Amino acid sequence: MRILILFSLLTVTSLGVMAQNNFSPYSQMGIGDVEDGFYNRTTGLGNTGIAYRSNRYLINNNPASFSGLANQYFTMETGIRGSFVDYVGSPVAPASTQSGDITFRRIVMGIKPAKNWGSSIGLVPFSTQNYEFNVPYFIQGSNNEIANHYYQGHGSVNKAYWANAYEFFHHVSIGVDAGYIFGQLNQKDIIQNGVGGSQTSTTNNVNLQNIYMTYGLQVYSNIGKHWAFNIGGIYSQKADLLASTTKQVLGSDSSTLQNEQLNEGYLSLPNSYGAGISITHNDKYTWLADYRYSDWNGVAAKNTYPGQGYTIVSSERGSVGFEISKKRNFYNNRVELSYLQTGLYYGNSYLQINGQQIKDMGITMGFGANSLKSPLAYTIVFQYGIKGTTRNNLIRENYANITFVLNYGAVWYTKGKKFD
Repeated sequence: MRILILFSLLTVTSLGVMAQNNFSPYSQMGIGDVEDGFYNRTTGLGNTGIAYRSNRYLINNNPASFSGLANQYFTMETGIRGSFVDYVGSPVAPASTQSGDITFRRIVMGIKPAKNWGSSIGLVPFSTQNYEFNVPYFIQGSNNEIANHYYQGHGSVNKAYWANAYEFFHHVSIGVDAGYIFGQLNQKDIIQNGVGGSQTSTTNNVNLQNIYMTYGLQVYSNIGKHWAFNIGGIYSQKADLLASTTKQVLGSDSSTLQNEQLNEGYLSLPNSYGAGISITHNDKYTWLADYRYSDWNGVAAKNTYPGQGYTIVSSERGSVGFEISKKRNFYNNRVELSYLQTGLYYGNSYLQINGQQIKDMGITMGFGANSLKSPLAYTIVFQYGIKGTTRNNLIRENYANITFVLNYGAVWYTKGKKFD
């Protein structure tokens, strides 16, 4: 009961803490940095897991995976991430070269209501926006008087989901993830005089919401006595996020010059596709590979963002992972004790600046342990990556993350009904 209360409190508080405090200069456009991490068991695999299945852990990478949960089983997970970023590039101010934060990134629950049916609900991050920068410029009609634009933005877009998967013939699973995207982005532009005093400030508060559907498929079987394989695929359907914007303009004396609700518009999410494969030897060694693609070119006309040199392009991400699982037999059951993981990833984001598409690459290492004396399991992951470049007057982010995942699992209340 104490654990249930703890997870309930985490669910409520997570709504306010999924936004990150780390500055991300490339989050200023669109809906910000789109999340490509899942903060689950696959995080140590470079988030490689479209074909991954688990009888205990909740694998959000593919909704079809939830049918793999153990029968009559209930599980909950939460993920916490600590992040440190070092910024490199000529636009970076000497006093603003580093940032860090610790945030909740995920709270999910899953059950096996029937023999072939797995279900999960949860709250996960979808994108974040957090930036601050200055743009000095000459005042019109003058060659020596300089003013400044101070731009600031923060906020997050989250997804609350209900996913269901059903297994057919013990070799095929089909899943559907019905997600509700919601959140608010707060964007401010302050015009300052040459000594830093505020002349006018414009604030736009943008509320976003809509349904976002993801479909998944997994096919799995054994090859002889020592090998097993899984193949997975996912598809996320294009969706238009309803954007409601409130605009407020303040003068130098903080008087309100304008305060109005703008006409509702849309920010479009693209069709996204993914495929993955995993191969396991002797129920111990697993190799995995994923590829994901998002067709941002197909929705570029609906996503026109201000800014000279900014272009929306289709994004892609590839990753590989390797896992060693230590298992033993207890009372005719095979139980996992611990596991080691590593992964590599490389991706191109949907943002191109000055002809340079923003790239993200890195390495992960993870360790997990399942307690035999309690219903808890733990995962810790170390990640190092590089995002962006210093070419064409851009900024490179060198980041290091530590992710901690806590899993609680137990046989759920069945009123005496059992299924094998």
